[in-house]
Amino acid sequence: MFNVLSELMPRRLGGGFILLILLGMILTHLIVFVIYSQRSQSTEFKVNRDIVARQVINLIQTIENTSPEKQQEMVKALDLPNLKASIDHRAKNDLRFVNASLWQVLEKISDQQPNIQLSFMLPQNDWLNITATIVPTSFGLQSFLFSLEIIVAVAVIFFLWTINRFTKPLHKFTKAAERLGVDLHSEPLPIYGPVAVRATATAMNKMQERIQDLIQARTQMLAAISHDLRTPITRLKLRTQYLDEGELQQKIIKDLDEMEAMISETLAFAREDSRSEQRVNLDIVSMLASLCEDFADTGQDVQYIGPQTRVLINGGSVSLRRVFTNVIDNACKYAGSVTVDLHAEGDEVHILFDDNGPGIANAQLDKVFMPFYRGEHSRSRETGGTGLGLATARDIIRAHGGDIRLSNRPSGGLRVTVVLPG
Repeated sequence: MFNVLSELMPRRLGGGFILLILLGMILTHLIVFVIYSQRSQSTEFKVNRDIVARQVINLIQTIENTSPEKQQEMVKALDLPNLKASIDHRAKNDLRFVNASLWQVLEKISDQQPNIQLSFMLPQNDWLNITATIVPTSFGLQSFLFSLEIIVAVAVIFFLWTINRFTKPLHKFTKAAERLGVDLHSEPLPIYGPVAVRATATAMNKMQERIQDLIQARTQMLAAISHDLRTPITRLKLRTQYLDEGELQQKIIKDLDEMEAMISETLAFAREDSRSEQRVNLDIVSMLASLCEDFADTGQDVQYIGPQTRVLINGGSVSLRRVFTNVIDNACKYAGSVTVDLHAEGDEVHILFDDNGPGIANAQLDKVFMPFYRGEHSRSRETGGTGLGLATARDIIRAHGGDIRLSNRPSGGLRVTVVLPG
């Protein structure tokens, strides 16, 4: 019974509190019912016993005042469900009265329970054997109240089961919707539960399929355009060789190099969007420490200050390494120095990248994640880039079930926080 109720118990605090109140009410009703039944039965038994005792006295008195010839007829005519009597030559009960007053008989049988059994000697020396049963008149009412308590308890359990039948699929639906917001390739919703929930889950799965088809079509179009642009750029590079060497030729070549680099990053972005890398258990601490050492070996001011103990997560090593490399490279480019820290919060791992640069305007903290958006408005690739690095990073992190966000540090500089499930 307890296991069933624990399964039906809502997972949230409010639902559990309501369940405890309902169980408390049922338990209180049962306790009150038991106490009432016991006290009522005890009081009622005493009253019924007194009534039956007076019936026995009245019967004895009536038989005594009847002539011996008619006593047998009167006893046979007695028609009471709880009172039986017979006139015999011998006593059939242990409690016997000989030459006793009716008051003595009444006083003696008032203590008997649950039945009254006695033998009374009549004037002609025959014995009047009497058996009287004391039946509580409220037995039916008590049975009804007990049945009512059972019905209420079953109704509450059914009520909780009904709520759980609706809320459990909805809870999973909410979790699946949250996963879909960060990973379009998450598992479809299971179709079960009430009709309304099944219909909603089906619509959600269809919407997920349409979004996946839309993203795939966009990615294919972006990859096709980027790929086709390589041919005219190559032809333009060849034609610049026929130009006179000078400043104009160098500027054209530089612009073509930037276009080619942008196309390469666009192709990489499109491939990353459609790629499904195999997930493995990897040590995120080892990855971050090695990346910081690699940057430090090239003369960059990059330090890992987090814990040295292993922290395992499930993810794609190539894609995550690309994200961290991009974040550290951006920080080195715009700030000069970077510190990398890591700490666990519950079932999440938080990775902090802090620099001492100028930061980003608060209005642009979310915009920089948009594809092709550059917070630095210069058209030069050396300073502004293509605007795909952070967009790609966010797609990769969200595909892992995490998130990435930017914030300005109170002491100055920018903080990039990467959150991954532990």
